[in-house]
Amino acid sequence: MKYLITLTLLIANLSLLANKRASEIYVDLQKLHSLNRVLYIAAHPDDENTRLLAYLSLGEKAETAYLSLTRGDGGQNLIGNELSEKLGVLRTQELLSARSYDGARQFFTRAVDFGYSKYAEESFRKWGKEQILSDVVLVIRKFRPDIIITRFPPDSRGGHGHHTASAILAIEAFEKAADPDYLPQQVEKYGAWKATSLYWNTSYWWMKSIADSAKKYPDKYFVKDIGGYSPQLGMSYNEIGTIARSQHKCQGFGAILERGSRLEYFEHLAGEQITTSFFEKSHQTWTDIIDETFENRLEKLLASFDFVQPASNLKDLLYINKRLEKLPDSPFKEEKLNLCNEIIVNCLGLYIEVVGDDYSFVQEEKVPLTLNIINRSPLQLTVDAFGVNGKNMIAEKLVMKAGQQIEMDFEEAFEAEYTNPYWLLHPYEDRFVVKDEAKIGQPESEPTLQANFHITVNGRTIDIQRPVEYKWRDPSFGEKRRDMICTPTFTANFENDILIVKEGEQKTVRLRIHSFADSLNDYLYVKAPKGWQITPREIPVALVDKHSEKWVEFVVKATENAVKGVITLTSSSKEKIRSLQEIDYPHITTQTLLLPSEMPCVKLDVKINPGKIAYIKGVDDAVPEAIRQLGFEVKEFTVADLPDVDLSEFNSVVLGIRIYNVHSELFNHHEKLFDYVESGGNLIMQYNTASRSIRDEEFGPAPFKLSRNRVTEEDAEVVFLEKDHPILNLPNKITNRDFDGWVQERGLYFAGEWSDAYTPILSWHDQGEEPVDGALIVMKHGKGQFVYTGISFFRELPKGVEGAYRLFANILSYNHE
Repeated sequence: MKYLITLTLLIANLSLLANKRASEIYVDLQKLHSLNRVLYIAAHPDDENTRLLAYLSLGEKAETAYLSLTRGDGGQNLIGNELSEKLGVLRTQELLSARSYDGARQFFTRAVDFGYSKYAEESFRKWGKEQILSDVVLVIRKFRPDIIITRFPPDSRGGHGHHTASAILAIEAFEKAADPDYLPQQVEKYGAWKATSLYWNTSYWWMKSIADSAKKYPDKYFVKDIGGYSPQLGMSYNEIGTIARSQHKCQGFGAILERGSRLEYFEHLAGEQITTSFFEKSHQTWTDIIDETFENRLEKLLASFDFVQPASNLKDLLYINKRLEKLPDSPFKEEKLNLCNEIIVNCLGLYIEVVGDDYSFVQEEKVPLTLNIINRSPLQLTVDAFGVNGKNMIAEKLVMKAGQQIEMDFEEAFEAEYTNPYWLLHPYEDRFVVKDEAKIGQPESEPTLQANFHITVNGRTIDIQRPVEYKWRDPSFGEKRRDMICTPTFTANFENDILIVKEGEQKTVRLRIHSFADSLNDYLYVKAPKGWQITPREIPVALVDKHSEKWVEFVVKATENAVKGVITLTSSSKEKIRSLQEIDYPHITTQTLLLPSEMPCVKLDVKINPGKIAYIKGVDDAVPEAIRQLGFEVKEFTVADLPDVDLSEFNSVVLGIRIYNVHSELFNHHEKLFDYVESGGNLIMQYNTASRSIRDEEFGPAPFKLSRNRVTEEDAEVVFLEKDHPILNLPNKITNRDFDGWVQERGLYFAGEWSDAYTPILSWHDQGEEPVDGALIVMKHGKGQFVYTGISFFRELPKGVEGAYRLFANILSYNHE
C-alpha cells in the first residue's frame, strides 16, 4: 500500500487558498498560544536542518525561522541550467517550498553567494562584514527569538568560509542585538533584543564521538530526540522534515522518508544553558503581554476545541482577535493577528480567491478580474470592503448567507512595477543593493497584485489578504496557479546568451519577441560597443495578438577596433527593452524575471581545428552553445542515446558536467567510450562531484579518482607543468594572460589520484595552500586520448572569459587531423 502524505502536505505548494482540516487548525491554534520562538542561522539554502525545524515548529509549536545568509547563487544546479542570480531565485523558492512543509518562516541577508570560500575572512571582505552583521541583528530584533541555533561551528570545522562566517555572525549578533547603542535607528523602530541562549546544532559530521562527549560533558551539551509523532498531522517530524529536505532538488537532496527516533546534539556557545527544554529559560506568558483573562480564554479554547463543527469555536476566536488588535503595532502583533485571522477563515470554511483571465497585464491597462467567495459556514457574514492594491472594487457591502457563493467580475487598471525579485532590481557585486530597507530580510517580493478584504462576522471585522492569481487547467496535472505579473508591452530574448566573434567575422543575431499587448506596433533599437557594426540598427516590431511571438534578426560584425562589451536594446520610448525569463518547476511557484535584455559580445582571437563534436548531456549547462560559438558543429545526445550513436563520426566526445552524478548508468558504456578513444577519438570528461555514490569509482581508460580539491580564488596564479604539451600550444598558444579575468573560481573536484599514464598539464593553488595538479590531466590511449578537467568551463564560457575559450578550443582540437 502506498504511503499517503497528509492532504495538507500535498496541497501546500498548490495554493494558499485551500482550507485546513480541523486537526490542522488545532495545530495553528497551539502555535497561536505558544510564545516560544527559535531562530536557526546558516549560510545557504539546504544548510538548514529541516527535521529540527519541523520538530520545533510543529512539535514544540514554537514560531520558528531560518535565516540563510545567502540565496545560494554561487552553487551548482542538478535539475536545470539556471546559474548565478537565476539559481538564487530557484533556490529561494526551494527554501520557501521546504518551509511550506516544516512550518517555519524564512529570512535572508543581502550577502551574495560568490562561490566556495575557504575562509570566513574572505567572505567578510567581499560582503562587508558590518553590513551583513546589521542584517542579522535586524532579523533578531524583528523576530525576537528566545533561542538562536547555528548550523555550523565558528571555526574551520565549518568546511566552507560562508558556513564559518554564519556562525561568527550569529555569535556577534547575539550580543549586538541586545546592545541599545548598536544601530540606534534599528532600536528606535524595533527595540533591542536579548535572546536567552545560543547553541550550535552539532552532529557526527564534526565529532564521531558526539554521543559519548554529550554524556561526559552534560553541562556543555543539550540532547533532544526530535523523532516524535504528531497525531494531528498523521506524520512524525522526521517524515515532515525529510519531505521539506527533498524540496532542495536542484542540489540533489531528495531523500527517503525517515521515521523513528532521531537524537540531535546542541553545544552551548553563549547565554544561559538549558538542560531539559529549549524554552526552560523563557518565562513570558500571555498574562504578561495582555492579561490573565485573555490567557485563560485561549487555554479554555484549546481544551474545548470543537473538531466536529469548527465554526462553533468562533466566539472565542473573535474575542482573541479583539484583544490582539489592541496590542501596540509591532511585527509580533502583525504575526499573531494574521495567524488568528487565518484560523477564523479556516474555521468558517471560507473560500476566497481573486483570479485574472490571463497571467500577465501591462501597466495601466484594464485588467479583468473575478472575485469568488464561498461562505461554507452556518453563519452570516459581510464583506465590508474589497480592494486590490489599494483600489476599492465594490460600491457596497456584500452580505453572505450561510452556504452562499458570490462571483463577481471587475475591470480595473493598476499602477504596478514590473514583476521582479526585489534584490535584483539594482546592479550588485558581492552584496545585493536593497534601497527599500523595509525589504531587507524578506524572502521574496510582495505579490504584484494583492487583494485585501474586510470581513465582518458576529460583529467583529477581520482583515484578510490574498494574492491575485491566474489559474488554468493542465490536462496531465489538473488545476495550476501562478501569481499575476506586470510586464512591458513586449519583451525581447536573445537566442544566445553571449556572442563570440573573430575579427572581420559577422554573425546573425536572433531575438524572440513576445507581445504582452493585444496589438503591438513599436520599434527596437540596437546599440553596441565601440567597433561593432550593426545592420540594421532599427527593427520594426508588429504583432497582432497578445502572447504572439516572432523572431527578428540583425547582423553583427567585429571590426579591428571592436571592444568587449554588451549589446543593449531600447524601444521607441527610449525605455530599456526587457527579456522574459521564467523559472518553472513542479515543486516551486513559477518565477518571472523581467531584467534588461542584454548580450555580452566578445571579439575573440581564437583558432580551432574544425570538426564534429558529440556532447553527451549531464545536467543542463551552456557549454554546448559555447562550443558552437567557437565554430564547431555540435550534436547533443543523452546517455540513453549512446547505444545508437556512431562515435566514429565525431572528432571529440564531451561528457557534460556532473554526468556520472545524474546518470551512473554511464559506467555501463565505458567499453564503447574507451574503444572510441583507442580508435583515435578525443574523449573529454568534465567535472563531477565526489559524491558518496561515485567517490570510490575509478574513471578513464587508466584509473583515476575524484577528489574534493578545488581552487576558489579566480585569480590564482597558474603554473604550466608541461609547457610544450599540445593542449597549451595548438592551435592557440596559451599564456598566463589567458587566465586573467576569470570569474568565481578556477575549478573544482579535481582529480586526486591518477595512474602514471596521465600527464597533469597545469597547477595552481589558493593562498596559503599547497599546489594542486589535478585540474587538467590527459593520457594517450591507442590512437586517441582521454582528458579529465575540473576547470570551471561551465562558469567561464557563459561569462565570455576569452582565455577559457582559447584553452577549451585547444582541448577540443587536440589530435585532430
